[in-house]
Amino acid sequence: MRKILIHVLILIFLTGCAMADSGIPAVPETQGIVTSTSINAVGNFASATEVQWRITTNPAGLPGTPPLAPTNAAIYESTYTEDTQSDGTGLVLYDKELDVETSSQISGQWNIEATKQIAFVGIDGASVVSSDAIMVDGASGPFRTPNQVICPFAEEVTGNFATFCNRAEAGSTIDMTVANVRTTTTDRFVMPSADHPVELNHDIRVSELVTDVPSVGFASAYMEVLIQEAPRSEGEIPLPQPLAERIEFTEETTADGAITLFEKLMHYESGVVR
Repeated sequence: MRKILIHVLILIFLTGCAMADSGIPAVPETQGIVTSTSINAVGNFASATEVQWRITTNPAGLPGTPPLAPTNAAIYESTYTEDTQSDGTGLVLYDKELDVETSSQISGQWNIEATKQIAFVGIDGASVVSSDAIMVDGASGPFRTPNQVICPFAEEVTGNFATFCNRAEAGSTIDMTVANVRTTTTDRFVMPSADHPVELNHDIRVSELVTDVPSVGFASAYMEVLIQEAPRSEGEIPLPQPLAERIEFTEETTADGAITLFEKLMHYESGVVR
């Protein structure tokens, strides 16, 4: 049996040469959503998760956005989806942990955090299909640095946060008759201050079911990033601000066959302090 070995150690996309994401503070009332799922079965199974999140500091609220207010207004959107199902009867081990926290989070903590582990052996050609995707999208008008950053030296770097509109997305898909798969997905964009960067992560690891028994089928993972930022400015904030930087990034990796190892780690980080 042909073996395919793909080992992508890490993909890092860091931004910040213009000013980068500021994140957004939490609303006064916050929520936490936690789920835990475990399946050990012989048969069919299915599991699906979807999170859609929008938050703004615009005085007009979400119904009034767009447009953003002229200054000190931001909007962030984040989505997370996971859809897993078997096509036919198989031996199934499935574990999923999901934690959604709407309060402000600092570095090392997450607003959305999900881990998934699948072990599957199809019977008579049955397969398992599973996909994950996470996205964070933020936009803001300009504002004074002391109003957003706790660090007293931040204003020495720049007096103003510039206008920005940044988006990052990552995800993965498998379609396998034999599978041993783990995914980890996180993001953070609701923060007490801009002293912490906006982050998004998605990792996938496909490996042997047991020693010398590879996973069999198709695996892919991708990342897409779009950065748009205005120039640095000092003193009075000029309006409107012109576009000074635009970055487009995309990457996708796939494997199809008997897979000994397929690993891809994807990380996006954007902020004035990181």
